[in-house]
Amino acid sequence: MKFKINVLVFFCVINFALADEAIITNSPNVDLVSTTSSYISKSAYTQNPYVNLTSLGGTQIVTESQLKRDSIAQKWFSDGTWNAAGVATYYNQNNATNFAYAANIFAQTGYVNGFAFGTFLTIANPISLGINPSATINQAQDIPINYTVNPQELYVEYQYNNIVQVDAGWIGINNVPWLTYYKNYSLNLMTYQGLAVNVNPGRGWLLTALAFNGSQIIGETGFSQLTLYNQNAVFNQFGLTNLNSNQGSPGTIAFGSTWSAYNQNLNIRLWCYQFYDYANLAYADSSLKLPLNNDLSFTLAAQLAEEQPNGNDVLQTSGYGSASSNAVGLQFGLNYKILGLQLSYNNITGPSNAYASGDIVSPYTFLYANDPLYTTGYINGLIELASGNAYKIAPTISLLDNNLQINPSYEYFATTYIPASSEYDLQIIYTIQQLKGLFLFGDLSYLQQAPGMEENSYQAQIYLSYLY
Repeated sequence: MKFKINVLVFFCVINFALADEAIITNSPNVDLVSTTSSYISKSAYTQNPYVNLTSLGGTQIVTESQLKRDSIAQKWFSDGTWNAAGVATYYNQNNATNFAYAANIFAQTGYVNGFAFGTFLTIANPISLGINPSATINQAQDIPINYTVNPQELYVEYQYNNIVQVDAGWIGINNVPWLTYYKNYSLNLMTYQGLAVNVNPGRGWLLTALAFNGSQIIGETGFSQLTLYNQNAVFNQFGLTNLNSNQGSPGTIAFGSTWSAYNQNLNIRLWCYQFYDYANLAYADSSLKLPLNNDLSFTLAAQLAEEQPNGNDVLQTSGYGSASSNAVGLQFGLNYKILGLQLSYNNITGPSNAYASGDIVSPYTFLYANDPLYTTGYINGLIELASGNAYKIAPTISLLDNNLQINPSYEYFATTYIPASSEYDLQIIYTIQQLKGLFLFGDLSYLQQAPGMEENSYQAQIYLSYLY
C-alpha cells in the first residue's frame, strides 16, 4: 500500500507557551515526560497517567543501587509504584444534567531483567445516581456517564539501558499527536490494544513506532475496532450516522521522531500515520522559545499536515467523501511573569468532494477536541466541523504560585461548506495545596452558531479529583 508523503520544509512550530506548561485541558497531547532524554527510565512510568500530577502518595523512585541489592521478590512487589484516584464531575449540557464518578488504580511492578508489568483499573458509576439524562443526545459521553468496571491498561513493559522501551498489551499512548489518551476532566482513559516502541539514540532524539488493532473509547468496556466516527448510543452518540459497526478501522501503524534542544527551547516532531480504511496522515510541528530575561519570553510555532485516503475508505463508501487535505498552523506566544497570551491560526484546505470539503480525518480525536491543532477549543475545532480557517485568542493568568490558573479563550471558525461559528471558553484550574493531591477543574463554554443552523449550545463542568 503506497503512502504518499510530500517533503515538509519548515522552521519553528507547536505551542510551547504557558498553556503547554500548565495542566490545560484544551492543550492536547502534552507529553507526560517533557524531555526526550528522560522519557525512557525506570522512574518515568510512562503508562501512568498521573505520574506528573501532584499526589499525596507521590511516585516511588528506586535507585540503581537499591535495585541491585533487592531480591527478585522485592523487585516485583516493592520496587514499583502505584496511585489511587477518586474523581467526580458535574456536567451540564444544554440544561441536561450529567453526574459521574469513579475510582481508579494504577500499579506497576519493579523491573526484573528489564521486564515490568502494570495495569490501570477503573470502577465508574457502579451505582446509578438516577440523574443522568435518558435522552442520549444530552449525555456527556466523554466523561463517561455509563457503568464501567474493567482494566483499561494491562501490559508488559521492557526497558534496556534507558535506550529502548517496549510496551505491549492494553496500553496508553501519551507522546503521539492525533491520538487521545488521558484527559484530566474525564473519569478515565482512552487506551489501545497493541505495541509501542520508543528508542532514545541520544543527542536529543526520541524515536517512536506503534501498531494497534483496537481501541477502548472512553465509556466503552472492552476493545473494539470502532473509531470515534462510528456512532454508538452508549459511548459515542454523536458519530457519523451512516457508519455502522462494521466500518471501523482494523488497525493503525505510526512512526514518529521528536527532537529537543538541551535547553528545551527548540522542539521538532515528525509523524506518519496509517489509519487503516480511513486515511494516511503526514504531520510535522515545532516550537521555538525566545527568552529575553527571567520574566519575559516569546514563542513561535508552526505545524503542517497532508492527508490522503487509505484502503477500503469507509468514509467514501458511506457517502462522506475521501480524506484529502492540507493543513498549516501558526502560533505566537508571549509570557510575562504570571501573564501569558497565545495568538493562533489554522488553515485546512482540500477538494470540495472530499470528506468535509477537505477536512482532516482524525479517527481517535474526533468529537473530543483533543487534536494538536492550535485553534481547537473546548467543545469544537476544525476537526469536528469542516475545512476552512480558524483563529484563537487565549490569554492566561497564573496565581498562588501557579496553583490557580485562569484560562479564557475565543475561537472563530470560518468553515467552508457550513456557516461560520464562534466559541467562548473559560477554564479555571486549582491545585489545592492545603490538601495535597486535591485538584479542581471548572469550565464554562458557549458555542455560537450562525442563524438557521443548530441552536447555540453551552457546556458547564465542575470536576474534582483526589490523587494518592
